[in-house]
Amino acid sequence: MIKLGLKIGSKDTQYTDEILQYYEQGVFQYIELFTIPETYNETISYWKQFNIPFGIHGPHSAAGCNLANINNRKSNVPKIEDTIRFADDLKAKYIIFHSGTNGMPNEVVQQLSPFADERFLIENKPIRGLDGSTCVGSIFGDLKLIIDGIGRGCGFCLDFGHAICAARTLKKEPMEFINELRNLNPLVYHLTDGDYTSELDSHLHYGAGSFPLKDLLALVPDGGMVTNEAKRFNLESLSEFKKDSEFLCNLYT
Repeated sequence: MIKLGLKIGSKDTQYTDEILQYYEQGVFQYIELFTIPETYNETISYWKQFNIPFGIHGPHSAAGCNLANINNRKSNVPKIEDTIRFADDLKAKYIIFHSGTNGMPNEVVQQLSPFADERFLIENKPIRGLDGSTCVGSIFGDLKLIIDGIGRGCGFCLDFGHAICAARTLKKEPMEFINELRNLNPLVYHLTDGDYTSELDSHLHYGAGSFPLKDLLALVPDGGMVTNEAKRFNLESLSEFKKDSEFLCNLYT
């Protein structure tokens, strides 16, 4: 079986009871915390209360941290530093970064290598961004350049949906493209449902799209970490996440 991760933002401090209940019930096995910029001081004590394994997802370009933009070098520094502080305080196993947009892989190396950490993971991206941008870190060669350039044991997070979208842009067969990216030895996997024919990522709930979910899960090793990245529309509770968890469990039966 996989280990399923709850993706949640650092400002989402209203779900205490559900987090405790769902973890106790085995609905998820770890939290992947998305670190919203300038929230460390106000939220770290809240997250430290949980005796739950953590992974960390650093802010991306949509949150103001575009690691491929040379003009962001100075402003990105405190965002990277706070992300690492979250990881240190929560004893996180990994720290995921996106490579940014409208730039070059070498710029990502330039910005992240001063902070190189064996917990770092670079996540693959679609080629076409939802905002019309061009994403960096979509193909094997660019990802390997970034990972090797950062060094210090930097690893890889395989996002299945992003890979499917990139493959469609490249006119490649998605499962073959995913198998190429698997040569980067992913430590963590991201999974949602979506339109299997589209170049654009939609982050649908499981069963709401046409991704070959069983085939994708078959690529995850036993005990592998799979973070659910489906969008939550009901912000009053984590009930949508629980339904997604139950859907995946049923795929194994």
